[in-house]
Amino acid sequence: MTNITKKRFWFDFSVWVVIGAIAVMAIVAAVMALAHFQRQKEQAVELLIEKGATLIRSFEAGLRSPLSIKEGTFGLQKLLMETAQQPDIDYIIVAASNGNIIADSDPSQVGDKYGLDLDGTLIALSNEIQWRQVTNPGGADTFEVYRGFFPLQKYVEDKTLSKGKENNNLIIYVGLNMAAIEKATKEDTRNTVIIALILLLIGSSAIVSLFLAQAYRLTRTSLSRIRVFSEALVKNMPIGLIALDDSGQIVTCNEKAQTILNVSCSDASGKEVTTILPEPLKNLLEELPEQGGLLERDIKLTSPDGKDQIWEIIAAGLMDEGIPAGRILLIHDATAIRELQKEVTKSRHLTSIGSLAAGVAHEIRNPLSSIKGFAVYLKEKLSGNIEDKKTAEVMIQEVERLNRVISQLIEFARPLELKKEKTRFSDLVRHTVKLIDAEARKNKITIDMEIDTDAPLIEVDPDKIKQVLLNVFLNSLAAMKKGGKLVIMLLPGESYLSVIISDTGMGIEKTDLPRIYDPYFTSKPAGTGLGLAIVQKIMEAHGGHINVESTAGQGTKIFLLFPFSDTGKKRDIDEN
Repeated sequence: MTNITKKRFWFDFSVWVVIGAIAVMAIVAAVMALAHFQRQKEQAVELLIEKGATLIRSFEAGLRSPLSIKEGTFGLQKLLMETAQQPDIDYIIVAASNGNIIADSDPSQVGDKYGLDLDGTLIALSNEIQWRQVTNPGGADTFEVYRGFFPLQKYVEDKTLSKGKENNNLIIYVGLNMAAIEKATKEDTRNTVIIALILLLIGSSAIVSLFLAQAYRLTRTSLSRIRVFSEALVKNMPIGLIALDDSGQIVTCNEKAQTILNVSCSDASGKEVTTILPEPLKNLLEELPEQGGLLERDIKLTSPDGKDQIWEIIAAGLMDEGIPAGRILLIHDATAIRELQKEVTKSRHLTSIGSLAAGVAHEIRNPLSSIKGFAVYLKEKLSGNIEDKKTAEVMIQEVERLNRVISQLIEFARPLELKKEKTRFSDLVRHTVKLIDAEARKNKITIDMEIDTDAPLIEVDPDKIKQVLLNVFLNSLAAMKKGGKLVIMLLPGESYLSVIISDTGMGIEKTDLPRIYDPYFTSKPAGTGLGLAIVQKIMEAHGGHINVESTAGQGTKIFLLFPFSDTGKKRDIDEN
């Protein structure tokens, strides 16, 4: 799922990068086009201004001739009309600073007002060219160039015109037709837009191609990794895998399948599955529905070394749009699992029997109490008869032995309820040793204790641990009937407190060692076989372990391992 998420994120990221790159290119192209349009506009304005200024200077020069001076305003009017015949000139107007038209290329306009929206006084006194664009609803716009008109600065005979710049009051307006300029601008604009779009398309295609090439490379790399991963997974998976095509031929198998079937995949590839698989597997494949499906079954087979094995088989039919596309076999050696399941079932059965036995034992206790009471009564009643008294004492002893057996049985079958508390283990050992000290001296057994009084505290149930120690100590004493030595050692480690109990007794036979924790297994004539079983149960309840090392005739060494508690360690450190 992680790889899929990463790929999807990379794909989304690439798309947005492509969109962003194309958008940047579009903005750059648009800026370049606008800059080009602006340059074109500036060039067109400069051209029109220059043309208008040239016409104005031509009028001024033409009016300085003697003939034009004699003709006066009439000559100006005539010159304006002739000049305005050019197709790119809309009008030429000479007006006074107050707006009165003195001469116009259209004679009908003479005497009208023009340029009232301008400051005529300032314009008439300036020889700097000014311009404006006049909208023409009926056609192309008009580019109007205007400035002060100074045709007779050197001639002062004609009183109608200005005698000099300092008192000039004439303005000339030249209206140039922008149709050709606008047409050329539109064509240039269209060509510029087309070129920009072509460049944008080429650039976008290049960017998309780069990203597609990168995506292809990454996809190819990912597919290669997935292929390597899947091949390694199939090869090393702990379950045998056999893939068949729709014709029943083996396509591939893994190393586990080779081991289970005792056949090489290279030799089996391309062969009919019926020539490789055992008969039960062939029958399972034949049971697969033609339209796909899944079958699970345990098959019992005999391995080449003659051992019985249980195989867990999963067979599945593959479909591709309703057409059979092959089959897959998954084979797993489930022998150990099935044996474990049998052991669990057996353990549950024994637990049930143990619970039943504990219940029965509990019910037997009441009659035993009565029998013991009658035996005590008979012992006192027959105190004068020695034989009868001994018989009553034997009855009492046997009843007490039965009661001990029943108590151990109930203790073994009952779920443990621990009452843990922080305890110094050395105190538990000393207290338990006091309970066996008299019997040890009686049997000439010396007890050595190598106990570190600074051992860390551990969290245990003191009563249960005393029961563990007492059972182990009594077993050691029972093994040293002719005397010996019992050594008790406490060794604190990093995670566990080790209690080592060794004796010099008769030891345990090698064949008996695996069974010492089994209930009711004992080598003692009067033993119940529940002592070590109870010890193991208590140790496991504390999260500890018990290990026994013994050699027949040389003694026994028992290791009790108790885990430390963090609080116990801390408390002990604080106390020290």
